[in-house]
Amino acid sequence: MEIMVRIVLGLVLVAHGLVHLLWFAPNDDPAWPFRVDRSWVVPEAIRRPVAVVLIAAVVAGFALLGLAVWGVPGLASTWPALAVGAALVSLATLVLFFDRQLLVGVAIDVLLIVIALWRPGWTDRLG
Repeated sequence: MEIMVRIVLGLVLVAHGLVHLLWFAPNDDPAWPFRVDRSWVVPEAIRRPVAVVLIAAVVAGFALLGLAVWGVPGLASTWPALAVGAALVSLATLVLFFDRQLLVGVAIDVLLIVIALWRPGWTDRLG
């Protein structure tokens, strides 16, 4: 059962990172929440480069976190740091390119940070 939980949790974490690639999916719908052309903080001239760097870091961070949860040697014990790092970069992306439809992503990132810092007993089997 523990193996199945690790597999599913790792897949969910990797999927959460990959969802950030939707910022690069072409979509002309003004209601589409994943838009790098809208930011309340980042100047227009550098929005795309900033988004590329942040999203690449998020995808890589969550991919590494998924591998850590799956027990890959060298990564398994670092899952709390990977979780906090990936979630913080994801939060930064969500805040800089904010749309209220993305609040679920904010909640996921905050939950990951809380779990990684709190380290409840069931997480001991992840490292």
